[in-house]
Amino acid sequence: MGSITTLLNSYIEKGKWRELTTLYKQTRKHGFQPNSFTFTSLLKFCSSLPLPLHQGKSLHADTIKSGFVESDSYVINGLMTMYAQCDSIFYARKVFDEIPVPSLVNWNTIISSFFRAKECDGAREIFDRMREIQYPNDITCVFYACGQLLDIGIGEQVHGYTIKISTYIENDVFVGWALIDLYGRCCREELARLVFDSMIEKCVVAWSVLIGTYVRNECPSHAIEAFREMVFAGAQPNHVTLSTLITACANLPNLIIGKELHGFIIRRRDMKADVFVSTSLIDMYGKCGYMVYAQRILEKDKSSLNCIITPMWNATISGFVENNCFDEAWGVLRSMSQDKYTMPNSVTMAIALPLSTRSSKLLYGKELHCYSLKCGMDEEILVGNSLLDMYSKCGKLHVAENHFKMMSKKNRGAIGAFQCMVKDKDMKPDHVTFVALISACSHAGLVEEGLKYYEAMTKEYGIVPMEENYGSVVDLLARAGHLDEAKKFIANMPIEPGANVWGALLGASKLHGNVKDAEHAAKKLGDLEPREGGFQKLLSNIYSDIGSLDRVAEVRNAMRETGVTKRQGFSWLETNEGTYGFVVGYNR
Repeated sequence: MGSITTLLNSYIEKGKWRELTTLYKQTRKHGFQPNSFTFTSLLKFCSSLPLPLHQGKSLHADTIKSGFVESDSYVINGLMTMYAQCDSIFYARKVFDEIPVPSLVNWNTIISSFFRAKECDGAREIFDRMREIQYPNDITCVFYACGQLLDIGIGEQVHGYTIKISTYIENDVFVGWALIDLYGRCCREELARLVFDSMIEKCVVAWSVLIGTYVRNECPSHAIEAFREMVFAGAQPNHVTLSTLITACANLPNLIIGKELHGFIIRRRDMKADVFVSTSLIDMYGKCGYMVYAQRILEKDKSSLNCIITPMWNATISGFVENNCFDEAWGVLRSMSQDKYTMPNSVTMAIALPLSTRSSKLLYGKELHCYSLKCGMDEEILVGNSLLDMYSKCGKLHVAENHFKMMSKKNRGAIGAFQCMVKDKDMKPDHVTFVALISACSHAGLVEEGLKYYEAMTKEYGIVPMEENYGSVVDLLARAGHLDEAKKFIANMPIEPGANVWGALLGASKLHGNVKDAEHAAKKLGDLEPREGGFQKLLSNIYSDIGSLDRVAEVRNAMRETGVTKRQGFSWLETNEGTYGFVVGYNR
């Protein structure tokens, strides 16, 4: 029996479902009796794959025959989780209702299952029933589930109930950090900090979640201050803490603090090299414009890490792309493909394919397309979108159209494509989907539809809006002439408006000849990106349109004095001999 169990577990680890089911059926015919561990592993494997429900029901029947459903809590939890993952919350509830005396783990599993299925009323009903039967001394799962679903309403109710019956939040580190995570994900970092301060014991996980909360809500300076408090308190940061904090330095970007952190990591000789920390350091140096340091980290750590280091390669390529070092990016990509210990993945393709567009190397893009076809990556949404974007921007619209029709999974496109997408249960839109969707509504003049999609993004799909989403809504309103509504929307944003938002307002102000709003948006852009000349050029064009030549001269003189240069138009011609670039005034 031991060897069969070992072989079954080996198939589970390798993800070989067909071999696993064949072996399981054959051994059952010959009298093989799985133990609790085997059943739990099989059910967990069913939960991790989009398998037909009848496969899970077959396992359920075997557990009943073997007597595990009545006696083994692990198998029962595995069954409930499996049904929940298969979108059969009815059967998960049926399994739970048949438990004579549910354990605390059983309660937590079924409540979490209902939350994942977005059946919040059902989850609340079960929680109320739990309160009637026994005081819940572990509500971590409820807070965690509310955080994942961004349901702060239920989370606050459970928080209030917990305060009434106990001191779990102050005394239980697991409940404490789960509540911090809930408030952090719902953009309530002030409440997250209050919960953290109320905790008697502040473990490294609680510190890490608090720092991650500040980073997620674009408060990098608060994250750095929290880290300083952590070190002064004597807590030892782990790899998660450090990689999160390095991300904060990258978002500022702040090279000095980033170097301090790097030095802190080097001085801690007891800390082994970690792929997440190294990747974060590479990303930070890239965003600060110091790719020499980033490449040194890659060369130093790639040989000392005994794991897949593809993320480090990807971060290095991305850093070169962000710093407009296209030849160096291609060089790193070639080195990566020749490295026997790593392989390019879908993220690599998503970084490299836009590089083909920006460096005007369509031939390289086609080579990457061939590589993705050989490796089966063209079916992935990330790669498919990048291929679609590359061919469109390179003027190969017929190729882009054919590729779009061949894509089995689509997450971008206009309204029709989105409506087809949401009918497919396997597809889940992300924040990029809604940027494209609302932008499509903006260009089509469909303001009401665009606002409905923006509302659905948070309420129906639980997606936290990013700056790009806010920018697309501002563009939607302002482009249609609703400048007052756009300004009101900006004023009520939960985050500080960035260049995307003010750029959308500036562009729409030019379109409608609104000089006052244009000046306001340009001033904000000047504070955010003082070295960027595009918005200043646009402002001078607005002044030119109304015949205010004095103000045109003022803007252009200011650009010259501050050293801001106008971007030049650039065209490419690709031949068999190479790629040639042309700018305005090119005489050769």
